[in-house]
Amino acid sequence: MPGTQLNLDEAVSITRTGDVWLFRGRPTADRVIRATTNSPVNHVGMSVVIEDLPALIWHAELGRSLPDVWSGTHQRGAQLHELRSAVLVWATKYGQQVWLRQLDAPISRSTVDLFLRAAAEEAEVARHVVTKESLIPRGGLLAGGATRRRERDGEHRARRPARVGP
Repeated sequence: MPGTQLNLDEAVSITRTGDVWLFRGRPTADRVIRATTNSPVNHVGMSVVIEDLPALIWHAELGRSLPDVWSGTHQRGAQLHELRSAVLVWATKYGQQVWLRQLDAPISRSTVDLFLRAAAEEAEVARHVVTKESLIPRGGLLAGGATRRRERDGEHRARRPARVGP
């Protein structure tokens, strides 16, 4: 729905894996990013919501404000952060406006498992410390088989984003 506004707690409570968080700031660096990418936003992250864990966000950043969930260290680059904390940092410390864009269809458990495998591979390559096998059990973190292409590509139509405020 155009014009929908949510507070941060509401947005975090309804987010699902695959939902996109959009950020837009006023500093010069943010405007340069938007100009060079021809994008209305300067930062994007994807929700990762897994069973009893707090909602997470997968994104890349140059700052070291929060510890990466995989490594437990403060670092730069692609990382997995606790969602609520990351949005608060981006909204307050970096002065960003925030929107949540939800997918129309839920993501299958097997798609989440594929994402986690990709994230583990990224962690292995970037940090040279962990291995995919040490992060994800042989059967996968979540039950499910291979993702069919139509599930992965055909059911992910997104709605208009809702504005998120602190």
